[in-house]
Amino acid sequence: MRTLFRLPDDFLHLPELTKLEKLANRSQCHTGYMLWIKALFVAGALRQNGLLYTDPDKPLTLTELARWVKIERGSYVAPVVALLAQCDLMRPASNGHYQICHWERYAPDAGANYTGLIKFDLPDQKSQARSINQQAALTGVTPLTLQKYTPEQRTKLAASSGKILAYFRQQSGKQFSNDSATQILLAQLFEQQVTIKQIKQVIDWKCKDWYGTDYWKFLRPQTLFGPKFNQYLLEAPPAPYVQSAAPLTKQRYLANLFNLCCGDVTQVVARAAEESVSTTIAEVEEIGHAIGH
Repeated sequence: MRTLFRLPDDFLHLPELTKLEKLANRSQCHTGYMLWIKALFVAGALRQNGLLYTDPDKPLTLTELARWVKIERGSYVAPVVALLAQCDLMRPASNGHYQICHWERYAPDAGANYTGLIKFDLPDQKSQARSINQQAALTGVTPLTLQKYTPEQRTKLAASSGKILAYFRQQSGKQFSNDSATQILLAQLFEQQVTIKQIKQVIDWKCKDWYGTDYWKFLRPQTLFGPKFNQYLLEAPPAPYVQSAAPLTKQRYLANLFNLCCGDVTQVVARAAEESVSTTIAEVEEIGHAIGH
């Protein structure tokens, strides 16, 4: 049995699929998943670098795409196809064909001895992060998840990522690269209003918990900052000094906004003004310093 394609075990957390969930309604999202998976099977069987067609000399019509997911009319699947293109999952290609985006992520390794039609990579393997970096290097394009930030915000994010990795190296003795894959993971944590102090708390906990065990080899950014981060944070011992819950103060509001803006002080001041909260650059910089930026 020839393996047609491979997927990371936690592929539903890919930034492209996360974007699809945000843009599509429930029905469109379900149809989009089914169409994309079917497209992976077709591309894997064709082995044409992710190209999709039923006849190499004829365009692939919306009606044919609709049949792949058992929909009667092509017009019903048209908005779903547009969403898949917008989310960088599947795009129109030459000759009226379509193509799987980032096919190098999903193509089986040449000569690999897999079993089954699909090869699932474990989430702790580096294949996903490596493919994201390779794609960015080949195209010169900023990875999709980072494109929503301004160049200045991406610079701030890279600086914050560098500080976190420096701390991680100090605590673990391991070496890590401040690459796009790591910055994507940290950007997603910051969007959830996770603070740098909480990230350091998880680093401290897992360095202690996994030291001298078989899990030590999994101590890396892709593991700690990925889908299980909140679980690790709940497991971690509380900080030595825990303040009681309090109403949202101006300082806390600005700290949350600081994280959402990836440390862009000017952006924090502007967004606060839009919500009728007056502040200054000096005040925001002081808050950023207090939360570890």
